[in-house]
Amino acid sequence: LKQMASLGYGYTRTEVVDIATDYAVIAGKRDHNNPFTLRWYSGFMGRWPELKLVKPRSLELQRAKARNKENVSAYFSELNDNITKYELNDKPHLIFNVDKKGVQQNHTPPPGVVSGRNICVQEVTSPKSSTTTIKGCGSASDVAIPPYFVFAGVRMRQELLAGKSAGADGTVSESGWSNSVIFRDYLEHHFLKYVPGRGDDPVLLILDGHKSHVSVGLTDWARQQNIIIFVLPAHTSHFLQPLDVGCYDPFHNIYNNECQKQMRKASSVITRYNICEIACKVYSLALSPENLRNAFRRAGIFPLDQTVIKEEYLLPSEAFEEK
Repeated sequence: LKQMASLGYGYTRTEVVDIATDYAVIAGKRDHNNPFTLRWYSGFMGRWPELKLVKPRSLELQRAKARNKENVSAYFSELNDNITKYELNDKPHLIFNVDKKGVQQNHTPPPGVVSGRNICVQEVTSPKSSTTTIKGCGSASDVAIPPYFVFAGVRMRQELLAGKSAGADGTVSESGWSNSVIFRDYLEHHFLKYVPGRGDDPVLLILDGHKSHVSVGLTDWARQQNIIIFVLPAHTSHFLQPLDVGCYDPFHNIYNNECQKQMRKASSVITRYNICEIACKVYSLALSPENLRNAFRRAGIFPLDQTVIKEEYLLPSEAFEEK
């Protein structure tokens, strides 16, 4: 919690309880049917008086403060230190970014061309559904790790992966969103399996500090596997995280187009049993070698170059100094 706070991430009482429960589950001391409670939280905070529960400031203010030049320069300095320390300057195949992408069966229809004014265009979409999460990951050398799906449900059915691309896999959670236990399992049984040409070299894994990525002990476990976890500063993903910078916007647009084509061609709705096939096709296009190379370049990660970050994203720290 202290480490993440230094990067600008704060967690609610419920999230702290969830993080502690996940760690206890991983350690074999508890199961998810018997989570910690807010009563445990009160005792925990009493044992760690240096931790404080504070009211968060406006998200827009937090985003703006995270974008100041000094914070971004400090981030690039630390990134350079890690790349140099682990001798990754000429090893883009060992620098990865992982992030999640949520998709739904009810896609957003793309714009349509019409003739005349005041014409209302209507398109049929699938019924509203729960979210399916895709864990995407790619390297600075343009290699995409096969997608990993998190479906809503209590029991994993292989039919959910019908039509999957080579190497794609998945699991379930009650909500369809990922969590720290699923993320740890993803790293251990999926990510490591597909990292190419690693040998004994360390792997630098860049990610944001979302609660689904955070668990007590993750960094220590990763270090044992020779994975260096590098967390982005809070509220900077839109210009510092490669997948957000260069891959997930194309994914969103291609996914909507593919769903539209599927519904028109087959005259059928998108369901949880064909969403994997569609998303896998979209994934291979959005995380193409060219898109991945450009994404890491535009995020200033490989080649390492802070100057590629557009000035419009950065604000002077003086704007936030207390008067």
